[in-house]
Amino acid sequence: MLSPSRPLRPASPVSPRRRLLNWLLIATLTSIALAGLTASSLTTRLDNILYDALQRASSRPVDPSILIVEVDEKSLGDMGAWPWSRTAHARMIDRLTAAGARTIVYDVLFSQPAANPSDDAALANAIALSGRVYLPQFIEPAGPDSPERLIGPLPEFVQGAAGLGLVHVRFDADGVVRRMAPFEALGPDLTPDLMTVVHRATHAPGAPDVTRGAETTLLIPFAGGPDRFPRVSFSSVLAGEIPSELIAGRTVFVGMTAPGLGPAFPTPVTPDAASMTGVQLQASVLDGLRSGAMVKPAGLVSRIAFALSLLWLLLAGLLVLPPRANLALLVGLSSCALALSAAFFWRADLWLSPVATIIGLAAVSLVWGWGQLGRVSDLLGRELRRLLPVTHTPPAEGFESDLVARQALSLGAAINRIEDLRRFSADALFSLPDATVVLDAKRRVIAANAAAQTLLRGAPVALAGASVASLLNALEPLGRTFDESWPPEADRIDPVDLHLADGRAYQSQTVFRRDEAGQSDGWIVRLADITTLTAAMRQREQALQLLTHDMRSPQTSILALLATTPDVPPELSDRLAACARRTLALADGFVQLARAEVTPVAMEPVDVCDVAVEAVDELWPQCRQRHIEIEQDGCDAPLMVLGDRGVLARALVNLLGNAVKYSPEGSRIRVSARTVQTEGRAFVDIAISDQGPGLSPEEAAMAFRAFQRFDRPGAEAAGGVGLGLAFVEAAAARHGGGVLCSSAPGAGATFTLRLPEYRAG
Repeated sequence: MLSPSRPLRPASPVSPRRRLLNWLLIATLTSIALAGLTASSLTTRLDNILYDALQRASSRPVDPSILIVEVDEKSLGDMGAWPWSRTAHARMIDRLTAAGARTIVYDVLFSQPAANPSDDAALANAIALSGRVYLPQFIEPAGPDSPERLIGPLPEFVQGAAGLGLVHVRFDADGVVRRMAPFEALGPDLTPDLMTVVHRATHAPGAPDVTRGAETTLLIPFAGGPDRFPRVSFSSVLAGEIPSELIAGRTVFVGMTAPGLGPAFPTPVTPDAASMTGVQLQASVLDGLRSGAMVKPAGLVSRIAFALSLLWLLLAGLLVLPPRANLALLVGLSSCALALSAAFFWRADLWLSPVATIIGLAAVSLVWGWGQLGRVSDLLGRELRRLLPVTHTPPAEGFESDLVARQALSLGAAINRIEDLRRFSADALFSLPDATVVLDAKRRVIAANAAAQTLLRGAPVALAGASVASLLNALEPLGRTFDESWPPEADRIDPVDLHLADGRAYQSQTVFRRDEAGQSDGWIVRLADITTLTAAMRQREQALQLLTHDMRSPQTSILALLATTPDVPPELSDRLAACARRTLALADGFVQLARAEVTPVAMEPVDVCDVAVEAVDELWPQCRQRHIEIEQDGCDAPLMVLGDRGVLARALVNLLGNAVKYSPEGSRIRVSARTVQTEGRAFVDIAISDQGPGLSPEEAAMAFRAFQRFDRPGAEAAGGVGLGLAFVEAAAARHGGGVLCSSAPGAGATFTLRLPEYRAG
């Protein structure tokens, strides 16, 4: 018994080039992951927490020209419940105009007519005389039956107003108001925000205007809580208690601040239990626009570039620095990211969140550190992963040793198991009844079982290390010589029959083996003894030769003698001729059946409709003689199958001949073709239906047995020997299809030849 002596190959250490390639791969993958994290909304909540902390830590003075006239609790107590008469608002506008207010922003929507038209007229007159009143518009959300639409003040108020603008509050995902949009899309148009209109109308000439930038949203730079702006009570202004010097030259906001009177909004600078009213929010927006401190969200490209620049600094350090230095580098880069973000926020009015960057740096450092600490463990793990699928050795368990020690124990157990498997495979190879040899990548024998040693013992070369070609050539197979390049490197290698001079026959069956890298790892060659099978096939061919020649020739001679010998009585001559023709039909049918069962068929694309037409043409004389009409249906387009045209033609002739034989004179035979789907596969059905006596269920089940015949009174008697349908079934099976019979006594029969459909490409 020969056995392979190749030792187990230990895992090679990782080369510097391989380590660099691994680093580049990790760098690429982590860059893609960090870019995806930065672009996603997964860190939005943490981003908002950090932004709110920086916002609360900011401190700057507010615009001193902004004054809020509050509809507060004092005003409600002095003037009564809300809403008030529009004459009160007209008097307020007159009072503010007379006091010298530069701009009046009225945060109250007058969208419905008053009960007294004179009140609306008084307010419209006050707005027009002032010429400096800015009025709000609101977006009414879309309803089930109505689209989103813009709601504004009455037309008479709009005519005299200095400007109109949209008051629309944007909430972030957590319900906090942090940003505003200079313009809002409403249908195909862009509607300006009210503060955009006021700012553009009142800012100093030549001063920068952030509302004219490309940003669709801006973060509001809250200077503090709601109480940072100067404010006076609505009723105090009407009562003349506020000196004109406090109002003159200012931008005056008029709006509701009393609790429960109007909406209030959570912002980064309001405590959890407090909120900012709409008029205070609008004042904060205008303050940010005028101060030029509106915070611009960094674009996606800037955020990704910021994150990746720090990531690649960390990755470079991981490649060249020791682990302790890498920890300091991680802390330093994370602090740098936080400091840069705060500096951009406070100094450049740019919000560039470092949260995704810090998370990415921490994750990469953790993964890399794990990899560095586990280099030895990884080496053992790779070996175990390579061996365990073969050995199925359970890993070592227990807490008396560390992970590396347990891996070493598992590796030792796996190696012992490999040795056991090697001995088992050698024993299995040795016990195979057929001669089997194992070849290496150079086609040299490295193992052979006892049957192979017995078969190849007479070779003039030593078995171990010999080329398989020289060993097979030493057997001197008839008409065959193997070169040194056999067997080929192919996943499918055709069997080769070897016939020896002493009458023995073998068939080589070869399997090509590949290693883990997909390279050639050798072959396994099995020499199966087919001597008995070859002899049986030879005897079968001899039997077929006997039928086709030795049995046909006497019957043909008998028919010839009967045709040329006038002295034989006619009755005897007819009976002898019938017996001879029956013997010829039996021989022909048996030969056709045998060849249909074992002879390889020449497969090619065939249109079964053409084959059916040929079968109909062949039987047309018989049909005409008996006045039988044949109808054809379903062949408007080609129906392609992959098969042997001659075999399929014979099968259809047999089916059609049966139909003609059992059909009464003057009847009709139908030949139809169609495609069907069965079990997810496409087939072509050729069905031949007659109007004959039909078959019982028991007869239909036995119809395809060899030598099975069903004689019917009135049918064309006889001649068949019961092999036609057996041939059809064998032919259908060789083509991957089948044949079906559907019949009932007195209702005719339908035989369906079913073949797999062929579709090019």
